[in-house]
Amino acid sequence: MVEGAAALVAVASRDVERARAAGAKHGVPRVHGSYGSLVDDPEIDVVVNALHNGLHCEWTVRALQAGKHVLCEKPLGCSSAEVERMFRAAHTNERWLMEGFMNRFHPQMVEAKRIVDSGEIGRVLHIRSNRTAQGRDRSNPRYMREAGGGALLDIGCYSVNLARFFAGAEPKRVEANAHYDGEAGVDLTLCGSLHFEEGVTGHFVCSMEAEPSYPAEVIGTAGKLLIPHPWLPQTWPAELYLTRLGKTEIVRVEVPKSLEHFLAPYALELKHFCQCVRENQAPQFPPDIDAERDSRANIRVLEALAESAHAGRAVDVTV
Repeated sequence: MVEGAAALVAVASRDVERARAAGAKHGVPRVHGSYGSLVDDPEIDVVVNALHNGLHCEWTVRALQAGKHVLCEKPLGCSSAEVERMFRAAHTNERWLMEGFMNRFHPQMVEAKRIVDSGEIGRVLHIRSNRTAQGRDRSNPRYMREAGGGALLDIGCYSVNLARFFAGAEPKRVEANAHYDGEAGVDLTLCGSLHFEEGVTGHFVCSMEAEPSYPAEVIGTAGKLLIPHPWLPQTWPAELYLTRLGKTEIVRVEVPKSLEHFLAPYALELKHFCQCVRENQAPQFPPDIDAERDSRANIRVLEALAESAHAGRAVDVTV
């Protein structure tokens, strides 16, 4: 990483030929045939950990111990214990660690949050969202329990994060129902409900076996805000639908002209993290949300939802 810019300088795979192929495709100057070789590379400042969920903790901690700052894909860890271990390593080695919820860096989410927080839809009553898909090969780590697979951890984490984001608070109680794969033991579909204080509720569906569905909606006492695709917008500019008194207004949100539309959230996320590293300031999600506190809270809600689905009852969220 150089002053004012970030450069992709290395890629790693456990298969060196795969690393070479990826390097050639994306113009990466150095390739590593093991993850250990990459985290020990003295010319790397920041590691992006995009391994499967079950390897997030191990290789994030290894990278932090090697003196690297880490941007780790969501979910940060598979349990609260893993997340605590990762942040402990970050503090011990005086390095920054941030969980990669790239959608929160898209300008449409910043604008959606502004609309909600400004009271344009009144007091928030309910937040709902879907993130469903299908068609992945069953050999994918998402179907492996030991790899941190399952719909809740892999994609439900987005909806939980979104509900907390717009509620501006933490749920006190959750309920969930799930359909499990009898052979792999992972949840293929999970429906969850979040109960916040003052009667605010959230509901979401995450699935690896359903037709794709992505929308989110925030409902208030004076209106509602529909976000057709809060994760990776499919229209440019992105569109939000603000409805009040039966009339719907389309709010269009542009992304910076210098960025490819589809990759914009990832580029903005990486730019933000590198700025935090350069300026030695704690990573925050816009607008002004403490990333470390947010990651700790999100995994606690995910754990409570998993417990509820298995137990068949509502579960209190441990603060």
